[in-house]
Amino acid sequence: MHLNLEPIGIIKKVANKSEILIYSDFEQVIKNIVSKIEEGAERGQKLLVIHKNNNIKQMDGHQVQVTKATLLERNGNLLTISKIEANEDSVIDVRLDLTA
Repeated sequence: MHLNLEPIGIIKKVANKSEILIYSDFEQVIKNIVSKIEEGAERGQKLLVIHKNNNIKQMDGHQVQVTKATLLERNGNLLTISKIEANEDSVIDVRLDLTA
């Protein structure tokens, strides 16, 4: 079965961190995350990032990957997270890791 998933953002590597830019059409994703945590308690939150793996070695371009990350900072629709093994990957979803 093939599903067409529209990306809601993109992941960029920046020094020893990663950044997720959520496209403005999907700012509701960030609002949903922020509404579930206490005010001022964003830093250190555990996130699950669902992204399309753009690894060239991968044979099937239809695979997605789920990666755990820690939120370091949020500035509008830009999330700075702990470094993950992804660069230029399309973000499908970002959620709080409720198991953490």
